[in-house]
Amino acid sequence: MRVAIFLTSLFAASVSAIASGTGVVSPDHPQTFAYGEVIWRQLYLERASGGLAARITFSNLPYVSDDEPRRDESFDFRFPGTKFDATRRTFFVNGRGGQTIPVARFRGDSFCSWVDLARGAKIYLHKESGRVTAILTATDRPRAGSQWIETDDNWSLQNLLVALFGQPAPGLP
Repeated sequence: MRVAIFLTSLFAASVSAIASGTGVVSPDHPQTFAYGEVIWRQLYLERASGGLAARITFSNLPYVSDDEPRRDESFDFRFPGTKFDATRRTFFVNGRGGQTIPVARFRGDSFCSWVDLARGAKIYLHKESGRVTAILTATDRPRAGSQWIETDDNWSLQNLLVALFGQPAPGLP
């Protein structure tokens, strides 16, 4: 897991040479299915801290059988250092130069709204033998590719492509 955190930090540092960038590692590291999959993810305002948090549901769905019934597990990941600006309905994090970088914002109206990642933000979910680490990275410039990136500690082709290009190859899950 240290390698994943190091690579993400290295990526954030290399991006900051071009644009202002930063990363926030969630202090929450739950244990879930080693080879399960993410079936749901939701960003929300954590009332206690006024910061951004993510609720992610993992499932053993790929391995359900007569002997192993389906089980889903939801976990919350907090991102300390993110702050919510109610007037702009946007979450911000401080960049290395002290400027504020948007990481997520409320969409919709006051009756039906949801939180989406900003164009320069990505969340990396790294599983190491089922132990999950969530890392939020953000820049002040838009970034291409998937905004939710999942990897684990095996050397699959998908994980290698994600490590090299930031997204799986077309046609891969």
